[in-house]
Amino acid sequence: MEVLVKRKLFSQMLILSVLISLFPFKDVHADVAPPQTPPGSNLNPVDETTQVRMMAETVILNIRQDPQDDTSAIAETTATFTMRNLGTAEEKMQARFPLSFFGGDSDGFGNFPEIDQIAVSVDGNSVATNRVMQPAMSSRGPAYVERAEVPWASFDVTFPPGQDVAIEVAYTVRGFGYYPYEKFQYILETGAGWNDTIGSADIVVQLPYGASRFNVWLPDKSTGFSQTSPGSILAGNEVRWHFENLEPTRESNIEVTIVTPALWEDVLKETETVSKNPNDGEAWGRLGKD
Repeated sequence: MEVLVKRKLFSQMLILSVLISLFPFKDVHADVAPPQTPPGSNLNPVDETTQVRMMAETVILNIRQDPQDDTSAIAETTATFTMRNLGTAEEKMQARFPLSFFGGDSDGFGNFPEIDQIAVSVDGNSVATNRVMQPAMSSRGPAYVERAEVPWASFDVTFPPGQDVAIEVAYTVRGFGYYPYEKFQYILETGAGWNDTIGSADIVVQLPYGASRFNVWLPDKSTGFSQTSPGSILAGNEVRWHFENLEPTRESNIEVTIVTPALWEDVLKETETVSKNPNDGEAWGRLGKD
C-alpha cells in the first residue's frame, strides 16, 4: 500500500513537473507569428454552379516527427470524400485542391510555399493531377490578397446522377510554430462551392501516443500564434471533430496545436524512468530540461 501511495505521489509530481516545464500559463510570442505552411483543404469545384453535394468526408492527419527536423512535425494526411450528384444530368468537371494559401496570402514573410506531392484517386483508381494557376479565393476581401492567382492541383472527375463517387486525396503537410509547439490546420471553407451543405465531416488528428491536455493545447489556452479549435474530443491517441449538415465558412476551419512529438517522446521516456527509479536524480533533471 505504501508503495502505491508513493507511486501515486510521484505521478502527481511528474504531471506538475511537465506542466511547469512545458506549458507556461501565458501567451508566448504574441508579437510575431512564425512563417506558415500550406494547410490541408477541402476539395473545390471549378464550376460556379453544380448539383454535386459533398455527402460525407473523413480527414485523417497522422502526426509524425519531421524526419528532417527534431523540433518539428509533419502530418501525413488522407482526405476521403463521398460525393453525390443530386441532379438528373451527368456532370463532368475539374475538381481542384489548393496547393498553397487559397486566399492569395503569403506565409507571413512574403513567401508562397506549396504542397509538393499529392495523390488523388476516384473510386479507387488513381487519376492524374495538373498544377494550374487560378484566381485567389479570399474571404477577407481584395485588400488582403497578396497575389491574384494561386496554384491548385486539378483533376477530371465525372459525377453520374444519383450515384456516389469516392474521391481520396493524400498529401503531407508540415506544421509550423515555435518550439515546443506545433500548429496544424485543415480548411473546411473551400468545400462551400459544392451543392447544399456538407452532410457529415470528421476531422481526426492522430498522435503517436495518447492524446491528453498535456500534449494538446486546448481551446482555453493560446500560444500567441495558435489556438486549438473548440469542440474537439480526445479519445485514445486521437483528437476528433464531428460536424453534421455543415455550411462551411472561415469560422469552420480547424486548427490544432500540439507539443512537438520528439519532445513528448522524451517526456514519456523520462517519466517512465523516474516512475521506476524515483531516486534517479539525473532522470529528474532530464525531465525538467524537457
